[in-house]
Amino acid sequence: MKKINVPILVLIVLVFSSTLLTSAKNRFVHPGGLHTQADLDRMKTKVAEGAHPWIDGWNLLIKDPLAQNTYKASPRENMNIRQLMSKDAHAAYLNAIRWYVSGDESYAKCAIGILNDYSCIVNQIPSGGNTDIVGLGGIGISELAMAAEIMRIYNGWEQADFRRFQNMMMDYFYPVCHDFLVNHNGACIDYYWANWDANNITALIAIGVLCDNQAIYNEGVEYFKNGKGTGSIKHAVYYIHDGNLGQWQESGRDQEHGQLGVGLLGTACQIAWNQGLDLFGYDNNRLLAGAEYTAKYNQMQDVPFKFYNNCQPANHKWPAINGRGRLDDRPVWEMLYNHYVVRQGLNAPHVQRMAELMRPEHGSKDHFGYGSLTFALEEASCPPHPVPGRATGLKVTAGVGKVFLSWQPPADYTATGYVIQRSTHSDGSYSTIDSWDANTYTVYADKSVSNGTTYFYRVAALNQSGTGEFSSVSSSTPLDATFLPSKWEMVNIGTNSTGSAEFADVAGSTFILSGNGNNIGGTGDNATYCYTKVTGDYEITCRISDITGSLLKTGLMIRESLNPNSTAVTITLGEGGGRFARMGYRISTDAAMSSTLGNTYTWLPAWFRIKRIGNTFTAFESSDGETWFEIDHVEMSMASSCFAGLAVSSRSNSSDVTTTFDHVSVIAESK
Repeated sequence: MKKINVPILVLIVLVFSSTLLTSAKNRFVHPGGLHTQADLDRMKTKVAEGAHPWIDGWNLLIKDPLAQNTYKASPRENMNIRQLMSKDAHAAYLNAIRWYVSGDESYAKCAIGILNDYSCIVNQIPSGGNTDIVGLGGIGISELAMAAEIMRIYNGWEQADFRRFQNMMMDYFYPVCHDFLVNHNGACIDYYWANWDANNITALIAIGVLCDNQAIYNEGVEYFKNGKGTGSIKHAVYYIHDGNLGQWQESGRDQEHGQLGVGLLGTACQIAWNQGLDLFGYDNNRLLAGAEYTAKYNQMQDVPFKFYNNCQPANHKWPAINGRGRLDDRPVWEMLYNHYVVRQGLNAPHVQRMAELMRPEHGSKDHFGYGSLTFALEEASCPPHPVPGRATGLKVTAGVGKVFLSWQPPADYTATGYVIQRSTHSDGSYSTIDSWDANTYTVYADKSVSNGTTYFYRVAALNQSGTGEFSSVSSSTPLDATFLPSKWEMVNIGTNSTGSAEFADVAGSTFILSGNGNNIGGTGDNATYCYTKVTGDYEITCRISDITGSLLKTGLMIRESLNPNSTAVTITLGEGGGRFARMGYRISTDAAMSSTLGNTYTWLPAWFRIKRIGNTFTAFESSDGETWFEIDHVEMSMASSCFAGLAVSSRSNSSDVTTTFDHVSVIAESK
């Protein structure tokens, strides 16, 4: 066999590589990141015409502090502060848009200055710190790439500077995103939430386009389609319910992160679309199903839910209420609406309404936003809806020092906020005690009340067009908490524990329990315990409506004796920022307490129940007091006569925590 000369072989490889690179370059459209040339021209033309909704979005964008030509970036050699990188990237992008639409080159120079500062200073792969750079760094990385993709058409950006920026993305930022998707910081494959994968998928696609690198682009696309982690589309949209509602992987966590993931994958799809690849439509428009589900729930409409678990474990049994209804963040809906509904002609009523409710779309720390300017494909009125309809079903429940309100939104779901009015006379004048916009949540707690006074309430929906008709009036009387009712007592279990307990006959029996004992678990408890004696079979139920102070654990407790080491069964809220539900059980005196984790994102109000039948103890949890889910059950020997009640423990013996339990009941099981 003839021996090939090494220098000649190297030359052949270089020529072949150059050919591939040229071929890859020819396959990419520029500008073709988040926006194409046609998109930029449309923005410019429509703003010049004063057309809606583009001019409305423009008028918001130019007020953004990050859209000013005086902005100075703060890069560093080890760019391991992802939030700072994202902020600088937003400034570069917003100045880029402002330059193109207005023609004022001072904004172009500002954007280029930011990008050049980064490429001149960053000289290592970001690492260290406590900001999750490996995992969430793709947010800022993708944003820098998208800003640079616009500015590559500016003839004032020197080619040497542009190439240096490309090299920075390839040498220092790409490895961060690649490493996370491959290794996930050594965690099990479904440990991280969908948005962690999603932001890195988006970064790979954006870097691939900016650097004309087909391999990196393909890596991002392939992970979107078939990645093993939670951010690939079939894992992010975890389950398709009837009505093409796609349950989002983070729906049981909180709605802020759910919407974040929808927006991140939507951005990946938008960049791919601009390169001629339809990821929006992949797997029968699976992203649209996830967006519809998320949008519907955040418009205060019920959605189905399928149990979700991962290796954390998550144990999600219902969609989380935390962050539900917020319109003040996550401006991702114009992009989705304009693609699926306007461009493709598909039916997406919940996505469409979300876009309309937020129009004109604002900015955000994790999304560029301003989609009414940057993504609108057709004229649209601002505001898009008439005055909202009437709020209905107002329910008012008295507490101790507070009154709880809940109601149903107008039937057309066009509210963007609400007005709460109150009076101390059924036929008297009403005054506004609170109002808000950019939040559709239909629950409120009035804490500015005097116990013993009867209050009358009414609620009205509002949106960009004005305020709708007020609801019917409902009233209630908050009461002072006083002594415990008969057959209830309080004890401090363990040493160095002090506490107090009060009761009021409101909200289905309300107990306010304070204590500083610092343990529920192990071989002995150290907690404040409010209890009643029980015999035979029964169930005890409560709702935890409020917690103040340094919480360790709080919840329901059944125990054989009042000694710290007694056999016991508990269901508590605590750990993980006070959101882990957990069943505990000490099956014999002096034994260590075992436990089973319940829902790990249990937000207040939280409903708990323990049921005893013979020597079988079963713990349940609920989000609404109507639909109950079993955490676990245990067989254990406990005397027929024992104690059932409420417990609270703090993080230290020197600080109190106070829990308000309401809807407390102890009901004997019928034979």
